[in-house]
Amino acid sequence: MDNRPIGVFDSGVGGLSIWRAIRRMLPQESLIFFADSGHVPYGEKSTAELHDLTGRIAGFLIERDVKMIVVACNTATVHAIGYLRESFPEIPFVGVVPVVKTLARRTRTGTIAVLSTPATAQSPYLAGLIEEFAPDKRVINVGCDGLENMVEAGEVGTRATTALLERHLAPVRGSEADVVGLGCTHYPFLRGRIKRMLGRGVHLYDPSRPVARRVRQLLRERDALAANPKPTYGFYTTGDADVFKRVAGRLLRTSVRDVERVEI
Repeated sequence: MDNRPIGVFDSGVGGLSIWRAIRRMLPQESLIFFADSGHVPYGEKSTAELHDLTGRIAGFLIERDVKMIVVACNTATVHAIGYLRESFPEIPFVGVVPVVKTLARRTRTGTIAVLSTPATAQSPYLAGLIEEFAPDKRVINVGCDGLENMVEAGEVGTRATTALLERHLAPVRGSEADVVGLGCTHYPFLRGRIKRMLGRGVHLYDPSRPVARRVRQLLRERDALAANPKPTYGFYTTGDADVFKRVAGRLLRTSVRDVERVEI
């Protein structure tokens, strides 16, 4: 048993979709969530910049005695998780990647689609996943510029977000894709709208529950599951704490407290 908290971080509020899944699956675990909103979006940063930012965030979380760090960001996982594991070998890291393997298994038409940030869409990592798990599939790979920022601002139901979704989903709607992977942790908060736009015949997959299961598996293997009767939830952001409270509360549909603004 290990009652120390799990650290979870993202470029902003998107990783709360992972945080929410972990909280539901492991209700006795304390959690620390770090939103690097002062440097969002990660999808437009270089690998060197991502190494620097994520390394500082990991150091911040380790100083708060976390027992594990979840990189709740596709872009940071793709570009930095190897660096983090080498830099902090004493701490287990769990990342999040596009669910290409699942899509390839579930498609009936042979056409799959992945929605992600431009950085993830263009990354060699995603290309490798497609080559390994979907070499015989037609892949609609869409880099959704601007969508992460809309969720970050809490604008999940605006006309501007609708217009962006219409543009980014056009190549999917014009294809035979029957399975779609949400390759950015911000996108599950748009799941209902994406589903309505694509129709009943298209199934959406996101990695939040698989990541939570992986967290549970690793903790079990290490005999490190918690038994907190009253787990704690702390939030840190490099952005505006009041904005984080408002947007996070809107996305999670509950009040969010104990938010502290920090510099890294």
